[in-house]
Amino acid sequence: MRKLVELIFVWVWPVFCFWTPLFATELDNLINCLESVPSAETSVYQLRDNQGRSMDCLKVWPMNHGEYLAIYHSFKEGVFSVRLAKSKNLLDWQFLVFLDEHASQPNIWQSANGSFIAAYEKDAPNSCWIRLRFYPDFAHLIQAEFSAEYDIERTLAPTAEGTPSFESVTLIDNQIDQSEIHLRFHYYKRAEVDRLAEGRLTNFRQWESKPLDQINRQIRKQGSSGNFGDRDKFNWKGKLYYLQEVQKTAGDWTSWQIFLCDSGGMPSRKLSIQSHHGSVSYSNPNISWVSNVEGENKLVVTLFLPSEGNSPKESGQLLYVLDPSKCSKATP
Repeated sequence: MRKLVELIFVWVWPVFCFWTPLFATELDNLINCLESVPSAETSVYQLRDNQGRSMDCLKVWPMNHGEYLAIYHSFKEGVFSVRLAKSKNLLDWQFLVFLDEHASQPNIWQSANGSFIAAYEKDAPNSCWIRLRFYPDFAHLIQAEFSAEYDIERTLAPTAEGTPSFESVTLIDNQIDQSEIHLRFHYYKRAEVDRLAEGRLTNFRQWESKPLDQINRQIRKQGSSGNFGDRDKFNWKGKLYYLQEVQKTAGDWTSWQIFLCDSGGMPSRKLSIQSHHGSVSYSNPNISWVSNVEGENKLVVTLFLPSEGNSPKESGQLLYVLDPSKCSKATP
């Protein structure tokens, strides 16, 4: 019996040791891709539309026949505005329509029936809050004709709540008054630092929210004490992850960094992102699956690079495209 056990150990243990690292390779491949902008299939810094306006904090999503749309904000003469643009190659963007002014940090959700809900920060002097607009179809969206609007009353902070992202939406018969919208966002805790929260808007009229205390505590345990803000959720190899922006030190714009988080939003790993010219500060992550004209799936990542701590050649909006079939070849 002892001999048999020894034989099993001799033959099975090396196989186990060989295969165990492979269980982590899919996640390792994803991390390698996310961290290496130079290894991306396509990348562009300081992204602008055809009107020369910056495309800050953009969220990309696919349309038919290899076309893409993006919702983003731009800043001009002291005013933020939310805009919509389209592209055929993810590099050159044609402005379509202006959606709202004194508005920033947009995100968007599309239903299977073709309706859209936009969510973004609305600002006034010394104040910001979350606004939602419902567009019954694409034709209404590109004409900036919303059929319903809801300004979410702040419940967690006296002056500021924002950076909304969609967790889930239930929409019955394409009727916004028969809906449940689950958001994540940040709130300006005690008017000192941004912290993470979530809320639900029922039937476009009843809002409930709460802090994400467990996630906030875990981020602090990993050494960050600044603002915890924007995030986006995505699927990789059948598992859900988040990209989460975290400011390591309050007031230090060179300390913005991106964490990869698990399906609940708990931080798993700080990404050591490498750019072409050595930038170190990254914020406002968005990430989306798209298909090109050949039907190939690609992962579009967008990050904002503050001027502090970053190369003058790169500060502004970054977009890069990942080919999942080549991620294993990426090197950080």
